Amino acid sequence: MKIKTTDIIEEIKIAFGKYFSGNEISGFLKKINSSRKPSGVTSKNSSDGLFSSRLRLEIDQIISFAEKKLTTLNFLNLLTDLGKLCIAHGDMDLASDITTTILSYSKKDKRLVGIAANAFLNFGEIFIHQAMWAESLSYIKKAFSFFNKENNPVGLARCESLLGTLNAEKGQLSNAITHFQKGFSYLDPSKDTSLAALIENNIGIIHNIRGDYDSAYTYFRRALMHFEGLKDNQRVAKIRHNLGMLFLKKKEYNSAIKEFDTSISVSLSANYYPTLAISYISKASIYCTLNDDALANAFADQGMEIGYKIKDKLTIAEVYKIKGILERKVRHFEIAENYLFSSLRLNKELENELNYAETAVELGILYQKIKKSAQAKIYFNEALKYYKKIKANDEIERIKFFL
Repeated sequence: MKIKTTDIIEEIKIAFGKYFSGNEISGFLKKINSSRKPSGVTSKNSSDGLFSSRLRLEIDQIISFAEKKLTTLNFLNLLTDLGKLCIAHGDMDLASDITTTILSYSKKDKRLVGIAANAFLNFGEIFIHQAMWAESLSYIKKAFSFFNKENNPVGLARCESLLGTLNAEKGQLSNAITHFQKGFSYLDPSKDTSLAALIENNIGIIHNIRGDYDSAYTYFRRALMHFEGLKDNQRVAKIRHNLGMLFLKKKEYNSAIKEFDTSISVSLSANYYPTLAISYISKASIYCTLNDDALANAFADQGMEIGYKIKDKLTIAEVYKIKGILERKVRHFEIAENYLFSSLRLNKELENELNYAETAVELGILYQKIKKSAQAKIYFNEALKYYKKIKANDEIERIKFFL
């Protein structure tokens, strides 16, 4: 997979446009470009992150330029924007470096408490993407404390939204919905429209997992209309993916593929790799169900490649699950068992109860096929216990059928 950088540079220009004139930006970028190697000369990508070494070099130069030209407050606001941009594109290493710089300036200066709070919140989001729950929770709590002292309801809402996301990623749906609803209560939906729409989208995810598809669809469509109006492609891609997941659960596969394709198209055009990875994997799941194993493997491999690039262990665990199902279908039972156990192990390590339950069901089916009914029953019952806890009726009925 070739990593494109054109759109990222354009987004960086937009971020800098808040603080510099067009001529200043163009002039500086022209100087940077003049130092590029002649056409036809290439260099290896030496970056550990997603962005190329050349792009990271340019970002560092632009940051140094801004540091000399801007006030401290504007410089840190710019870094905050760049950090969010890196998170959106999946480069958590660069996002972490930028956020560390922000904190080095702001955390000891009482006048910059708002900047520090946002930096703590960014770290909370970075660690969620890396499935480092304890670290994420620690930083979100720090941000919450700062926003609480400042009596900042929007900041508090953002904290609750991230806490909801953290719990949802772990499969703890009751806790997640509580945080989302509390976050929404801090907002004036007529003023804080984007954050309200984001939280509503997240609430929709919980309804979808629980099988309340009508409510989920209403939340998704309302959020989608808002972000399409803003031309916020990152959010549009995510919500299109969520709509795909809704249709997938309803077994409306053509509609699901259409939504995933839209999500993939938007994500590819703007380099939103976290969303791209999960949409590829979701398409793999559909084609696995439709017995198109070649396409299922192809999309799973694409998702795996991105998962490794952005260091997304949950994505990798999902690929292992799909690979296990595919190997089970062709009666490669030992290989299938190994893949499914790898997925189960990762999900257990990452404390993701939902994904663990999904994989446990697939292990139960495997053991049923190879006449190990006692082991099958163990994994079916593990999954059943979780699905009863979250009141996911469709999954409960499916497991009862196997039992």
